Order: sequence, then structure tokens, then C-alpha cells
Amino acid sequence: MRIVSRYVRDSYLLTFLLTLLVLTFVMCVMVLFRIADPLAMGGSVRLIATIFLAGLPSALGFSIPVSIMTAALLTFGKLSANGEITAMKSSGIRMLQIMRQPMLFSALMAAICLHLTATIVPTSYAARREALRQLGTESPMQLIEEGRPIRDFPGITFYVGAKEDNQLLDIFIYQVQHGAPPRTIRAKRGTITATEDKQSLIVDLYDVRVDPFYDDRPGAGLASHFPYVINLNQKDPASPVKTRKKSDMTMDEIIGVLQDMPAAYPGLPPADLARQAAVLKVEFNKRIVMALSCFFFVLLGAPLATKTHRQETTVGIGISLGLVFIFYLFIIVAETLTRIPMLQPHLMTWLPIAIAAGLGIRLIRRCD
Repeated sequence: MRIVSRYVRDSYLLTFLLTLLVLTFVMCVMVLFRIADPLAMGGSVRLIATIFLAGLPSALGFSIPVSIMTAALLTFGKLSANGEITAMKSSGIRMLQIMRQPMLFSALMAAICLHLTATIVPTSYAARREALRQLGTESPMQLIEEGRPIRDFPGITFYVGAKEDNQLLDIFIYQVQHGAPPRTIRAKRGTITATEDKQSLIVDLYDVRVDPFYDDRPGAGLASHFPYVINLNQKDPASPVKTRKKSDMTMDEIIGVLQDMPAAYPGLPPADLARQAAVLKVEFNKRIVMALSCFFFVLLGAPLATKTHRQETTVGIGISLGLVFIFYLFIIVAETLTRIPMLQPHLMTWLPIAIAAGLGIRLIRRCD
């Protein structure tokens, strides 16, 4: 039995490590593409390195569960296709015994992922945002990427169609205002500079349409020149001063806010308090579920691969990505339903775990 456990463990760990390296490398390459322009324009290497390193915890939080699932499908699919699973069972070894080492390893990975999502990832988000703020004060043009919505500024979605030298073209700004309707700003061109105190960015917009033009009454307005100020130190206008964005909050901070919502969100109507509480509950449960998915991916993936008898790498990766997509689809639906707190959307985040557990146990029994 020890020889069998060691053999299954070594095969699984090798596949997991290779898959993890590939997935993490792909995600890091995507980050490198984003910071290539600031680096080429002479941005601070220290700040750019901080932005890159701050993205690693969130990348690992995603790549570890996917690698766990992919490794389970590939390893047990190969063992089953080669007849090794059948040989083990004919020797009196049950399916759960064959899966024991991968399941123990996945439990360890679940604990690591929980620690990542509970404390390290929120801290890295805050560090990344601070590094972006400092990068913006050094060279504001480095923050602007043409053809892609930019949501790094609190409460603002910033879009630039093109950049020519120091000019921004085809500008669109969507601003969330606390206590006032959202504002949309369109401009044909503009420039962006930092203030002397490095606390704000000034976007000088030309040929502008602003809707609404005034905060206290509806109606669009036109202007040939419209200076727009972005305060780099402000918090999200949709959130109270005492709290941060949910992605920046540790799980302990989320619990603290949920225990006294009126104090954390003073003056917010009861209906809005309920919706905000639903958002935080979904975020809290989502982090736990994403961590626990490591264990349940093995519980489902190993017997599923054994029943399918497929050892092709492409098939295993395809099935893995499909299952992960379905898993995250439940979470996306739960986040959408936070607008209706009475439906208890945070409970929906646990549905994929329950389904994976039920299917996994059923498949293990059929394998035996």
C-alpha cells in the first residue's frame, strides 16, 4: 500500500507542479504586457516591480485550484487508461485509498489558498493600487492604456481611444458620485498632468460633453475646455470613509463591518445597507469556497477521470477548464443577485461545492 500511495503521490505532484508553473507563467506574461509600456517609457523599476509582484498572490489564488483539478484529471486518467487503477482495485485497494495522498495534498493547498485570499491578496491589491498612484504622479501618461477601460481610479472608469505623443484622443469618463447621479464625460482630446503636491491628476479636456453638467439638476452641457481633477488619495465614493473596497478588505475586516453595518455605513438607507451586506457576505463566502474548491476538485476529478479512461492531455485540460468555468459561474450569479438580498445570494456560492461533493462521492462508489 505504501508503494502504491507513493507512486500515485509522485505522479500527481509532478503533474500539479508542471500545470501550476504553466498557468502562473501565462498569467504573469499577461501582467508583463500591461507593464511593458510604462517600463519602456522610463517608469520607476521599483514601482513596476511592485505592481508585478503584487499580482502574483491573486494569480496563485486562481492557478492553484485549476492546477489541482487538471492534475487530478490527467493523473487518474492516465492511471485508468493504463489499467493501473484496475490492478490496484483487484489487489483489494479501494478508490478512496488510491486518492488519499492527492486528497491530503489538496487539503493543504486549500489551507494555503484560504490564507492567500483572507489576508495576502487583499494586502497585495492595496500595495498595487498605491504603486499605481505613485507611478501616476511620476508620469501620468504611463497609467493610461489606450483601447482598454481603466478602473484603477476610485469611483471612475476611464477610457482612451488612442494616444498621440502627449495627447489623449476619444476620451470617455464614467464617474460614480456619492449622493448624486452618475456622470458621463466625453471629450475629443485632452492632456493629463500631475499637481505639484503629487496628490492629484489634472485631465484637461477639450470639446467636451458632460451629463449631467451640474450636480444639483439634470441636463447635459457642452464646453470647449473642461479641467477634470482626479484625487489619487480618495476612497471609492460609493463606499463610506471607514471602509475600503471589498477586494482590499481582509476577511477579519469584512466580519467587523458586517457586525455593525450602520456604524460602518452611516446615513445609508436600510435597503442600501441590506444590499451592501449581501455584497460583503458573498465576498466572504466566495473566498472560503474558492479555497475549499482545491479539495473538492480532487474529490470530483479523480473518480471522473477514472470513469472516462482518457489520458490525452488536451482532453483533460478541456474538461478541467469546463468544470472550473461552471464553478465560477455560480459565483458570478451570486454576485449578480446581491441586488436582491432577500434571496440570500451568499448561499449560492456553496452550490458548486455541494454538487461536486455529491457527484464525487457517487462516482467513487461506482468506481469501487
